[in-house]
Order: sequence, then structure tokens, then C-alpha cells
Amino acid sequence: MNDERWTINQVHLNCRRNTPNSELRTLNSPHPSPLPTGERVGVRGFTLIEVILIMVIIGILSATVIPRIDFTLPTTASVDGAAYIVASDIRYVQECAMANRVSKSISFTSGNSFYTFPPTTPSTSRLDPSGQLSEGVVVGTTITFTFNSLGEPIAGGGNSVIVSGGGQTRTITVTNYTGKVTIS
Repeated sequence: MNDERWTINQVHLNCRRNTPNSELRTLNSPHPSPLPTGERVGVRGFTLIEVILIMVIIGILSATVIPRIDFTLPTTASVDGAAYIVASDIRYVQECAMANRVSKSISFTSGNSFYTFPPTTPSTSRLDPSGQLSEGVVVGTTITFTFNSLGEPIAGGGNSVIVSGGGQTRTITVTNYTGKVTIS
């Protein structure tokens, strides 16, 4: 029996010698250190100093790069946008005239970057804002469109408003009799 026990212990010791260290570690044992200084290898993560340093570098880069980026709209987009806003406001005046059963006008003056909605009788002052075009876009025509209570143009029908800027031009036309607004 002693011989048998000795062989089992001998086999057990041989198995332990041939087994890699990673299999013999328990859950709480630290990683083995292959370096003679005892430093741990394979530890992942950043120190607080490294994180702060990265944040400082990103802050410096953003402070120098962002002011150099040009966020202005191209003039084509500005003129197109202004044309759609003017067409929308002309339609708004037409709908306001029909809803309130009054005559309603919108006035454009050549060379200005704004247009007005003259007050009506009875007053719809809270519905009479003034329009402002994008920077660098101006009205090229002096005209007033007036719509009756049926939405028909009684003044200015068949005429156009021109908006231009940066070499681009768009024409907003109000069709006579129907008051249909088109952009070209």
C-alpha cells in the first residue's frame, strides 16, 4: 500500500511540474511576473494623468481648428432658401386674406433685404410680421401683391419678385386670377 501511495504522490507531483503556471493559479492569485523587477504585465487601462493629458490635447486642437472652419452657407443655398421663404410668405398673405375675409397685401422694395405686410382693416396686427431675407440676399423688384377675400390677386397678379445674391437670381411669380405662386 505504501508503494501504491508513493506512486500516486509521485504521479501527482510529476503532473504539477508539467502543468503550466496558469492552470495552477487560484482566482485570487496575482498574474505571474516574467520581469525580474516584479512589475505586472498585461494590466490594461489609463492613468488619470494620461486621461487629463489627452483631454488637454483635444481642447487645444479644438480651440485652434474650430474657429478656422467656415460655417457660412453657400450663396446658392441662401438665394434658394430666400426664394422659398418669399413664396411661402406670399402664400401666407393669400391664406390670411381668405381666412379673415379681408384684402391683405405684401410689399417688396428693390434693394432691401426685408419686406413688409402692411396692416389691414380690420387689423390683423399679430398676423402682420415683416420678412427678413438671408444675409447678402436682396429684393430686386419693387411691387405690392394684394389678395382679396377669395385669394385672388387684385394688385400685382401676373408679376414677379426677384431675389438675388452672390451672382444667383430666383424669380417668384404670382399667377394672375388664380394667385398660384411659382419659383423659377
